[in-house]
Amino acid sequence: MALPSFGYTPPATENVKLKPSIYEKIIKVGATDTPILNKIGTSNVTSPLLHSWITDTFEKPKKNANLELSKFIGETKNTTQKTSNATQIFISEAMVSDALLKAKQYGGNEMEYQIGKKTIEHKRDIEYALFGLGRDTDVKKSVFKGYVQAGANTSGEMAGIFHFVAKDKENFENKRRGNVLAFDETGDWSGTATELTEDKLNQILQTIWDSGVTPKDVFLGAELKPAINKLATRILKDETKLVGRVISFETDFGTINFHMHRLLSSEYGLGDVLIAGDFEFMKHGLYIPTKIEEVPTDITAQAKRIYTQSTLEVRNADAFAIGVGLSSKTSVSRCKNNKTEDK
Repeated sequence: MALPSFGYTPPATENVKLKPSIYEKIIKVGATDTPILNKIGTSNVTSPLLHSWITDTFEKPKKNANLELSKFIGETKNTTQKTSNATQIFISEAMVSDALLKAKQYGGNEMEYQIGKKTIEHKRDIEYALFGLGRDTDVKKSVFKGYVQAGANTSGEMAGIFHFVAKDKENFENKRRGNVLAFDETGDWSGTATELTEDKLNQILQTIWDSGVTPKDVFLGAELKPAINKLATRILKDETKLVGRVISFETDFGTINFHMHRLLSSEYGLGDVLIAGDFEFMKHGLYIPTKIEEVPTDITAQAKRIYTQSTLEVRNADAFAIGVGLSSKTSVSRCKNNKTEDK
């Protein structure tokens, strides 16, 4: 019987032979490939199967005027909620033959090169999971799926950010699914996308602001980049472009940082998506922080494994809002309307 990572035999109280995590070191590698993972902090996960956290909400402001001699009312409501997510195991492996390890070649040691490459791929796999991608052939179903808890013959799968921001809503109603706002012509993320304007951006940011949180960052892909460039140029009164990683400009809700994200593209089915929020309320929950270990093999080769067991923790879903069904281009129907008006 295999001894699992959490196993030990008395008088031992833990497996002290496990090597320390290199998570903090690898998080700096290929930072532009995983901008959300590199932005959010970490939290400590104590269960290998299911991680839970408690959230609470404030009541909306109300009139509060009282007599000097007032009765004690003391009305208290229990509004705390428990939210959970499953941990997921990420594994990336590399194997290099002894002969190739000995050979002199461009690029230096082959195993070092392969591990460097696998480190970036490992991080990109985690970022992919943060979005809930790859869980269904239909991307628009995949990203909303809940977690799958690990079992004897079942791999644990974490739920992504869309699932939590949807706030348990199963469908779009009045162009909303929790804090996911649909701007396509049918209002349910199935119709033709409409142009991303300052008004629509403000609607997304207003959703966060109304919950008592100040939005700080926006992530979008190359397909929505022209629309943000247009807004930035108008607001800043000069030729400003979202080039590379980030630009910042003032909105009605304070200074917002705009970041490019490669996964928010048509290749992954998310080219019409914009994600906004205060990412201090999102954490990468680590049960087993990233480690690199040698793997025994009976062939003439050296094998290494990169291993992480973790989950996504969205501590306050109201700190985020997602706009879907957006485009940098004016919709066809709007163009027709404009032509009619011109006539």
